[in-house]
Amino acid sequence: MIVVRIVRDSNQHIEAFSISGHSGYAQRGQDIVCAGVSAIVQTTILGLQEVLGVKCTGNQAEGKLECTLPRLEQEMQHKTDILLDTMLLGLTAIATSYPKHVRILDSKEV
Repeated sequence: MIVVRIVRDSNQHIEAFSISGHSGYAQRGQDIVCAGVSAIVQTTILGLQEVLGVKCTGNQAEGKLECTLPRLEQEMQHKTDILLDTMLLGLTAIATSYPKHVRILDSKEV
C-alpha cells in the first residue's frame, strides 16, 4: 500500500509530506495506481521548484519520497498552498478509487 503523510503547521498549511510504499495493484511497470501517484507528486515538486522557486528538503529513494518546505512569506505561502492542495486533491481522488492501495494520513484530520 502507498501511504501519503501530510504534516500541517498551526495555520493548517502543508509544511511537509511523504509518500512511501508500493500500491501492489499490478506488477512493476504496469501499475497505474503507482504511476498516477508518482505523476502527481513529481509534477507538484517540479511546480514548487521550477515555477515557484521553492526548494523542498528531503530524501527520495525507491518506494519513498519526503519533502519538507521552508517557511515562506504570505504571498508565496498562498501560491504554495494552491499547488499542494491541488496535489492532495489528486491523491485523494486516487485513494478514493483505489482504497486498498492508497491511504492518506493528514495531520489536519488527526
